[in-house]
Amino acid sequence: MHWIDAVLNPSILTRITEALKKSGARMTKKRAQILTAIGSFSRPVSAEEIRQQAGLPNSDLVTVYRNLEAFEAIQVLQRIPMESGAQLFELTEPGAHYHHLICRVCHQAERLDICVGAEVEDQASTRGYTGVTHLLEVYGVCGACARAAC
Repeated sequence: MHWIDAVLNPSILTRITEALKKSGARMTKKRAQILTAIGSFSRPVSAEEIRQQAGLPNSDLVTVYRNLEAFEAIQVLQRIPMESGAQLFELTEPGAHYHHLICRVCHQAERLDICVGAEVEDQASTRGYTGVTHLLEVYGVCGACARAAC
């Protein structure tokens, strides 16, 4: 079962709820709405799309961001930076992270099945760096947008 497809699975919701408790937070009605909304998409989405899908009023966008930060803190959500400075969000398996190929035109974000983190961290370590993390997103124009431009 794919993690995103399993978000509504009671055992996964229980794991997220337990992780929230360990962090000093709790599962609220709005957090459950936001998780359900994210899980209803099959792609990374913006906070505004999450707010709309969760049926929350415009004034609750700040609440959506705060809850996304809580999910990110317990490592079940990944923030995907866009070249424009905007951000997309996707659920991940606890502790996992992914890199993406992102279309500059339609903003479709696809997971890449590659991570060079260990190699980068090894090279940084040999140069004396500590506390190293990495962020890698690849931008281009997807085939559909390239064909539409012709």
